[in-house]
Amino acid sequence: MPLYNVEHSYPLTGEQKAELAERITRLHSRTFTTPSIFVQVKFYSHDASAHNYFVAGKPKEECANRIIGFVRTSASRTKEQFDKLAEQIEDSWYIVVGQRVEGQTEDDKPQKDMPEKERKAMEIMSVTFIGGYMGREKGFPIPEAGNEGEWMKANRKQFERRAELGEEDIKDMLQEVDEREGKSFTPSGLLLLTRVSDLKSWRA
Repeated sequence: MPLYNVEHSYPLTGEQKAELAERITRLHSRTFTTPSIFVQVKFYSHDASAHNYFVAGKPKEECANRIIGFVRTSASRTKEQFDKLAEQIEDSWYIVVGQRVEGQTEDDKPQKDMPEKERKAMEIMSVTFIGGYMGREKGFPIPEAGNEGEWMKANRKQFERRAELGEEDIKDMLQEVDEREGKSFTPSGLLLLTRVSDLKSWRA
């Protein structure tokens, strides 16, 4: 359900993109207990020297790296949660590009010495969230944030049917839900949730 756009002028390898996408997915999924299948990450590469990015009306030539998350918001999601998530995503960027190692902060010495120009090119300008969107995904209406338990219960049979027809991503989602709830997953005859409270913590 969330969509993260990673806009970067600093070149990223395929391996770095995969690692950053995995980190963002894991962080969002754990912060809001969202099934991983619904966390999407899209990369947009561009040349900062081409003057396609402006700040205060002036072209930003040193770097133009930023991450924008399109997410659903509700009273159950606090500013503190989003602030922490943004900080963790920012840390993940610096770990992936090699400027920090796991556990380092911006106050620590960089992992390796590098020219100032290269260090500036690695900088991430912002991690921001845009909230409050609705729509459909995978043929289902996107639930209001905080109502994921009712949504899962209402659509569980359809999810099971599609899993039995061979949709691996749906099967993975059901397995993830069941594992988090302490249930065992089987391709057919999946355990139905009998109480909305069974998934009251699932948010996306």
